[in-house]
Amino acid sequence: MMNHLFKAISAYAQQDPTREAIVTDADTVNYAQLKSLVEQLHTELMKLEIQRLALWCVNSSDWIIVDLAAQLAGVTVIPIPLFFTPEQVRHLLQDSQADILCVTQKTGDTPQWLMDVIGEITNSQIALPIHAHGKFFHLTHHQTLQQGLVSSLNQQLAKITYTSGSTGTPKGVCLEEDTIESITHSLSRSLASSQLGRHLCLIPFATLLENIAGIYVALNMGRSVVVGEVSQFGLISNHSFDAQRFVEAVRNYQIESVILLPQMLKAIVEYIAKHELADYSTLKFIAVGGGKVSPDLLKQCEALNLPVYEGYGLSECASVVSLNLPGARKIGSVGRILPHVKVEIAENSEVVVKGNAMLGYVHEPAATPYIHTGDAGYFDEDGYLYITGRIKQLIISSFGRNISPEWVESNSLTEPEIQQIAIFGEAQPYLSAVIYAAGSTPDQLLEAAIQRANTRMPDYAQIKHWCRASEPFSLNNQMLTDNGKLRRQQIQQHFQTALAQH
Repeated sequence: MMNHLFKAISAYAQQDPTREAIVTDADTVNYAQLKSLVEQLHTELMKLEIQRLALWCVNSSDWIIVDLAAQLAGVTVIPIPLFFTPEQVRHLLQDSQADILCVTQKTGDTPQWLMDVIGEITNSQIALPIHAHGKFFHLTHHQTLQQGLVSSLNQQLAKITYTSGSTGTPKGVCLEEDTIESITHSLSRSLASSQLGRHLCLIPFATLLENIAGIYVALNMGRSVVVGEVSQFGLISNHSFDAQRFVEAVRNYQIESVILLPQMLKAIVEYIAKHELADYSTLKFIAVGGGKVSPDLLKQCEALNLPVYEGYGLSECASVVSLNLPGARKIGSVGRILPHVKVEIAENSEVVVKGNAMLGYVHEPAATPYIHTGDAGYFDEDGYLYITGRIKQLIISSFGRNISPEWVESNSLTEPEIQQIAIFGEAQPYLSAVIYAAGSTPDQLLEAAIQRANTRMPDYAQIKHWCRASEPFSLNNQMLTDNGKLRRQQIQQHFQTALAQH
């Protein structure tokens, strides 16, 4: 199937074959080379007659080539987030019914646990001639899952993107080709007047936001993407960011656009202010999303002449829904709605998105055209959308991870030293906890219990800071409801000073 993005790549390859498409620290792939590499792998994939391909790979030219070639061949791509636990990866492979798993050599030393997972479900191994001689593993067919990926699935399923899963079990969002192309063209048109050059891919490609708003939009516009392991550009882990590496990458590669998460932006602003830097003039467009950004931080950006534009979106709508743009920006808002979708505010203030919706979650009924986001918000008189918070208790970290506090709490309560626990972390880079333990329990034993609990969780759902409650949460001190549930707001207010001390 000839999709629109590959048509655009082919046109640039014909018009300007040496134009750079992918830039790495090792080499540059131009548009003519990119077209050729995608076509070569597309031919090989067609011979395999597969339907779904899972992809484990660091950010690299190979990731892009495999992704484009598979979609050109009508094969559904299932990116695997590299921060997933072994259990989450096993679930993803079985839940998505992937036929084949691609692991490229540029991933470095493939972790032993991944090889163990592959060994459990692999039929055989084959090699295909991709850019870095990656390995393709045939997976067994999972006969126990009889129903289709989503009900009434007649459309071309281009991608299944797995969210981190607020309860630890990742959910697969099914997206058709038309949905992805719609947002790609919408963003491309919105950014056309900015005349952007090189885009730095700082977020892992398995994250839909970078996959679409980074790779697809840049290539659709005839621009280039600067690609490499994200740690070299500053993203060390889900809760650690090195602003110096980012600033050096911007300078060395002459970066003009980048997508950041709120915690990254905060670290960059602090670094620039501390070192009194001014050498970031190539940057024309810094998109920020994945969590709420402080208006104060955005004002600091304005004072530093950092061209920051906050946006809003979710995987269920193929990422971006609204975005501030040059000449159309209001600090504190997430911008106006992009032309490919419509947004309504429900009676309970919930933001509801219509259009460009997912087909549904894997093995669940097909989705309706309306996506209920769980976010509360409103429009101002000029049509700018403002997000005021979550309707439910779900925590969204400043690195864009969705975390159910109950999931982390229930895991921690398996440790005998921890008698009660309340988890917090909205718009923060890590989770904090208020813990009640028997008065005779020393702090070091409690710390050891927390560390044991952390070993069972992915890094984004680990407790990094905690304080003790001197008495149990109860109805008497208004920290529990009459049916025993935590009164989170009261707990957070009571312990706000202790939670802030770290």
